[in-house]
Amino acid sequence: MKLRLLKLAVLLACFGTLSSAADAMPLRHLFLDPAFVQQTTNVSLHVNPPQQREIVIRPDKPWERLMISFYLTVLDEEGKLRMWYICRDKENRPNVAYAESRDGVHWTKPNLGIVEYDGSKENNLTGLTTFEGVVFRDPNAPAKERYAYVTHLWTEGMVRFHSPDGLHWQRDKTPLLRLGADTQNVTFWDERLGKYVLYLRGWKRAEDKKLYRKVVRAEIPSLTTPLDVAPSHKSLYLWGKEKVPVIGNEFPTVLAADEKDPPNSDVYTISAQPYPLDPHWYLGFPSMFQREQRMSDGPLEVQFAGSRDGITWHRHDRKPYAPLGLAGSESANMTFMGPGLVVRGDEIWQYGTGFYSKHGDVEARKRKTDGVIYRYVQRVDGFVSLDFDAAGGRCVTAPVKVDGSRLLLNVDTGALGQLRVGLQDAEGKAISGFITDDCKVLRTNSTHAEVSWAGGGDLAALKDRKVRLTFSGSRAKLYSFRFE
Repeated sequence: MKLRLLKLAVLLACFGTLSSAADAMPLRHLFLDPAFVQQTTNVSLHVNPPQQREIVIRPDKPWERLMISFYLTVLDEEGKLRMWYICRDKENRPNVAYAESRDGVHWTKPNLGIVEYDGSKENNLTGLTTFEGVVFRDPNAPAKERYAYVTHLWTEGMVRFHSPDGLHWQRDKTPLLRLGADTQNVTFWDERLGKYVLYLRGWKRAEDKKLYRKVVRAEIPSLTTPLDVAPSHKSLYLWGKEKVPVIGNEFPTVLAADEKDPPNSDVYTISAQPYPLDPHWYLGFPSMFQREQRMSDGPLEVQFAGSRDGITWHRHDRKPYAPLGLAGSESANMTFMGPGLVVRGDEIWQYGTGFYSKHGDVEARKRKTDGVIYRYVQRVDGFVSLDFDAAGGRCVTAPVKVDGSRLLLNVDTGALGQLRVGLQDAEGKAISGFITDDCKVLRTNSTHAEVSWAGGGDLAALKDRKVRLTFSGSRAKLYSFRFE
């Protein structure tokens, strides 16, 4: 267990450093890909919002006078949580600020002594004044460039900043990309691919001739070699000819609003990242934008998207993941979720921002400072569940390899529900000794409920075989399963 926790800590600290032993199927079998559930009766997939807990950071400094802005990043480094968040002063000047915590609830804004603000260096500002990036630890960079931040500069495009400690930053002389993307662009090293992955904002012109935001993706071998992608005569100069053009079709689109979304919807951010408990999976927490009068006016809410490859994303029932609060509350009109998942026992902590004002309502923030940072608590693997109807339901999975001697479920039956499991071979024939009728009924709420049958629960005889799992139950939520 200690070795497993140490390995997890390293994964979280590096953010993009994934397990190098990638199997055909993930160690944790989650229900993020609908194709994994091949036969169903009275069973459906549902997104499960986390609990919105306490407000951990409020704007209480002069350089936060206008607002705590939309974006943030959290890294878990040897038990200390480190947060980089965006703030704006009364003149609307942006800065990347820094905070840290030991318990995830109580955060301090240390005096870093790096940036002079109003004649004093007693502040928590890092010197970064551009805000469209994610702080991550680059496992391939030299120590003096261990932290990276790929962000947008209006007149140059996408530029990498680097730092030995995440606090003192320098920029590369040459931009990585001569196109601009004005959102929280995500960068991480994908060990599965052996490449860096970038999620950037793109724009598309719809049939109604309006421009809509979307998410594009790039795979690149280096963050220091400029991309061989340049503006063309078709490039869109959304901010004027004196600034760089925006991204259109130069990179593949991986997430955009579609016919299932309301009219005038955009994908504002994606907050994509590998799942630290099993980096075969990719998680996204897109803020979906509902435009009102103009393309920059309106509310936003966080949804959930899951992916097996980081390219094809599934939003399932498209319910809010971080929903808006009640009218008049501090999250009444906008929510954003920052990258970074903190695992503590059976919980995953996430951090996101909430706003009482709508996007584009600068005047409201001038009247009253806006923006707070919340801690959200999610169940381990709890993002999407397979829900069984009260009348009873059944499903059969795609074949998976038995890579352990025990079968453990992350399941919640409540008091009135129940669940049983059967095993079939890859062709769908029941395996003697492991049929559903012989399974001991599970009535529990557990992240590691062990499955057993009349003859016991030892699966050693099935080691390395491909099996299908049959789940039968009622009033139950199944989040994941794994072999150990």
